[in-house]
Amino acid sequence: KHNFFSPYFIYFYFILLMKKIDRYEKIMMEFKSIIFGKLELSTQAKMSVLSALLYMEFGHWTFCGFYTIKNPDLLEIGPYRGNLLPCTHISIGRGVCGTSLKEKKTIIVNDVREHDNYISCDSETLSEIVIPTFMNDDIVAVLDIDSPIINDFDQIDKTYLEKLSSMI
Repeated sequence: KHNFFSPYFIYFYFILLMKKIDRYEKIMMEFKSIIFGKLELSTQAKMSVLSALLYMEFGHWTFCGFYTIKNPDLLEIGPYRGNLLPCTHISIGRGVCGTSLKEKKTIIVNDVREHDNYISCDSETLSEIVIPTFMNDDIVAVLDIDSPIINDFDQIDKTYLEKLSSMI
């Protein structure tokens, strides 16, 4: 039997959380140094760079990328990294990405097998986080990240991914 309130468990959990924070801080520094360079980057270039930085740091993710607004009711695949071929288009309100677009908020799905409105692109993904990307108060894209680990995303991911997404 495990005691989740033992000092050892708390210490181990704290180390894991700190490691995740350190990884996001590293990404923040790298991303800032790239986007605030001498030459201005386009929105698409920033999305490409951010997808690459996140995927390189969290290599266990199955997908990390953007769906951009094609029209007010439709998302289209944008810059991404991953080991799967994603859906090319997603309607507003459909799946986690379409729901994030419709509700204009970050959505974390701890176990996609228990989510009614989930669009499956592969059999490995077990959890997902989708973050809307705003520009001048309008959503221009959603950042979609899939993981093969149940409950992989938490408040730390939400906080850092929203900060990073706001820099697009």
